Amino acid sequence: MDDVDFATERAESFNASAIQMVLQRSSATLSTGSCRSCDADIEEDRLRANPHAQLCCDCAEDEEAERLKARRCGPR
Repeated sequence: MDDVDFATERAESFNASAIQMVLQRSSATLSTGSCRSCDADIEEDRLRANPHAQLCCDCAEDEEAERLKARRCGPR
């Protein structure tokens, strides 16, 4: 297998994964409008951009920071 075949295979795999994610997301339930972490109201702009949002902006930022920290530092 040469580099072109490998790149094509990776692109096809990525596209298939992306399509699966979109299909799963479209079948997900809509947000209740209340943050599942702190019970505050989720911002209207956030819900317009992502009607499936489960976290307010502050909690989403905190969760993303924790995810990045765990990825950098590894599981503990």
